[in-house]
Amino acid sequence: MSPVVVERLADLGPAPSVVTIGAFDGVHRGHQHLLQLARKSADRLGARVVAITFEPLPGQVFSPDKFVGRITTNARRRELLAQYGTDAIVELQFSRAMAQETAGEFVDELKSTGPIREIWVGNDFALGHNREGTPARLQELLADHGTVVHAIERIRWDQHEVSSSVIREFVRLGAAREASNLLGHRFEVAGVVVEGGKVGRQIGFPTANVAPPAEIVPLRDGIYATYARIEGETLDRPAMTYIGTRPAVNTGERMIETHLLDFDGDLYGKVLTTSFVTHLRPDSDFPSLDQLIEQLKHDEAATRQVLASVD
Repeated sequence: MSPVVVERLADLGPAPSVVTIGAFDGVHRGHQHLLQLARKSADRLGARVVAITFEPLPGQVFSPDKFVGRITTNARRRELLAQYGTDAIVELQFSRAMAQETAGEFVDELKSTGPIREIWVGNDFALGHNREGTPARLQELLADHGTVVHAIERIRWDQHEVSSSVIREFVRLGAAREASNLLGHRFEVAGVVVEGGKVGRQIGFPTANVAPPAEIVPLRDGIYATYARIEGETLDRPAMTYIGTRPAVNTGERMIETHLLDFDGDLYGKVLTTSFVTHLRPDSDFPSLDQLIEQLKHDEAATRQVLASVD
């Protein structure tokens, strides 16, 4: 069953809840751990799991020029929150004005949703004016409500601290494998397939072309081993994907071009979701199409080898 999604705490309806709060960008392994703990407690207490998050992300509001991009769209974040056991999602409409609210004002709104059995957050969590709403402060404000606030340490994976900012940097550097390891699922990009110049088809490597989503962290240009999922299907098809400005054909427009291996079909107008396994090589210019074709053959062989070893 899909979770209930609302934009205001008042729209939740009264019921016992175990609440977790955060931006949840990427719904990475740290978020998953938090959600699993909340789910376990909710099952024990006979309560629902409520994930309170923010749309847009605080970074998009406070530092739009410095914010490198989201890991997941809001739609994908909803899917992942549901996958990890959330019963209801509150997408608070974040703004500078909202950030000026006090922790007390937030808690008063939260109390209106019914009994709050527990709250689960990261130990560096803080909300409200001057970031006063720390776990300790929330516990003080909810003491008369019988609520227990749990603050958990960040987890580490593959010797890296699991955080959305670390994952964004991996994505930006093209380290798709490392980003996916911290996410606990593959980094992916979805978009509608648009018509291109058909150069790929002419040289034996037809591609499904998607414009890079503006709000998502841009991956480093180059060739990747990937999987592609066509709208309406559940099958992840092996593929290789190029990201760049296509210097070999001199278009200058940055695109995501995916060649689905052993596939022949018309994908124009369909949503294609591309999940990235590993970066194979940087973007390159080629003096001739013959040299480009030869390199693409090597890329395809490398892609098949990589994907054959994926669990």
